[in-house]
Amino acid sequence: MFAKTLRKAFAIPLVLVFSILLAHPVAAAAPVIENGGFDMINTEAVDPSTCGFVVLDHEVATYQIRTYFDNRGNPQRIEFHVNGTDNFYNPDNPGVVISGKFAGTLVYDGNGNMVSGHGVPYHITAPGYGTVLVRAGRWLDFYPGGQVAGKNSLLDPKDIQQFCSILAVH
Repeated sequence: MFAKTLRKAFAIPLVLVFSILLAHPVAAAAPVIENGGFDMINTEAVDPSTCGFVVLDHEVATYQIRTYFDNRGNPQRIEFHVNGTDNFYNPDNPGVVISGKFAGTLVYDGNGNMVSGHGVPYHITAPGYGTVLVRAGRWLDFYPGGQVAGKNSLLDPKDIQQFCSILAVH
């Protein structure tokens, strides 16, 4: 009985010490936070062969980058959080714009390699059609298609046909 009590008395402090040691690198310092935004025309959001014509995406967004460092000042983890609006259009038919909100988080290791991502990079709706383009889920490699869970309209011929027909010159 004494040995059992001794083991418990020893185990509890040991667990606390290991917890502190394991948490120490994470708690080395508060992350460096950078906030910003962008307003740009993305010419690579949709490959021209997808619709047979050029589709541009006017993106307007805000972002926050959090960089976590170890005790020596080396970056260990970088989190990129973004929220914004996509505005897809065909430059030959600029009066037709279909829009939607996007949000997501990409996580990189200290060497700048993507570890994972999750969110909704595209959620486009059109009056009379409803949702016409969705990409939502979780990724191990964001592009060209390392999606491991979720929905990706860019791989669905029916979704792509509907998206392209709305933006086509009629």
